[in-house]
Amino acid sequence: MPYQEHHMIKVDRESGEIHSIIMNGETLDTDDGETWFLPKGLIGEIAVNDLPDDAVFEICSRIENSVVMLDTVPIRLQRIGDNRVRLDFDDSGTRKYWDGTIGFKPYMEAKKSIVEERASEVGDVSLESYDDDGAWIHLEYSAQVDAEKLVTAVQLAEQIAAEIDGAAEMRLGVELWAPKTVENEREFTLGIVLPILRKLGFQNVKYNHGKREFGRDIVFARITEFKELEFWGAQVKFGDIAGGVDADIAMLLSQLDDAFKMPFYDLYTKQKQRISKLAIIISGKFTENAIEKICEKIESHAVRNNVLFIDGEKLQTLAEQFRSPA
Repeated sequence: MPYQEHHMIKVDRESGEIHSIIMNGETLDTDDGETWFLPKGLIGEIAVNDLPDDAVFEICSRIENSVVMLDTVPIRLQRIGDNRVRLDFDDSGTRKYWDGTIGFKPYMEAKKSIVEERASEVGDVSLESYDDDGAWIHLEYSAQVDAEKLVTAVQLAEQIAAEIDGAAEMRLGVELWAPKTVENEREFTLGIVLPILRKLGFQNVKYNHGKREFGRDIVFARITEFKELEFWGAQVKFGDIAGGVDADIAMLLSQLDDAFKMPFYDLYTKQKQRISKLAIIISGKFTENAIEKICEKIESHAVRNNVLFIDGEKLQTLAEQFRSPA
């Protein structure tokens, strides 16, 4: 049985057709021999260029007793070139099982509008189809992204899906701080902060949370009045920041220092860049003179003048200006 093997992925073929795919020692499941279910735990350090270009992978959280468990809308991924993948999102559902605080139809129509606007304004997604048969609503959209590692492509896919959801909820006026809507820093960043940054006109918005974030959970840019790119960063926290907690203040100051000193590689300009401004964005409040205490400990006046503090109340105010009229 001929096969191709690249490090942690092995593809067995029969008469040119894929017979099986083994990833990091585990054989992937498939229903039709064309789409293969890929649990995120098997992705590891696999390179995008090691993926076969004639296979589609559907990302899932895990598989239990032959049941595919999803933690987002169904996302399919296929390599279409050198370090480049196509992402397909199948955001479908039925009115019968909908229990949202707003109607299913206006919610899905809002998502459709967000995809269309993003396709026009940013150009990184495309609306493939939208169909409402009275019971089910099918929304399909796609994107093409550059990534060297498969894990990066999956993270970008999840970021896009979460941003679409968050932007739709913001447009409909869903209470941003509802406990069931946002439960942790990642959901707060993807579902609320990133959509607001895009609506404010920032470009090249990228969620950067990980070991090499260097004080920047998000990097983004804007075109200045002089028609040049100005790079920003954001440090995001879920909850309050209290001036009376010395450890929290010390950690923020360390992250702030790293954010300005450490360059980052910008995927869009293909160059190393440094940020000019840093926003500290939190879902709660700055209490016990936290802002004053942080500013007092920033030695450089240039740095101090380029740090912004944005709390949950300010975010709510920003979000409200993007809400659709009733």
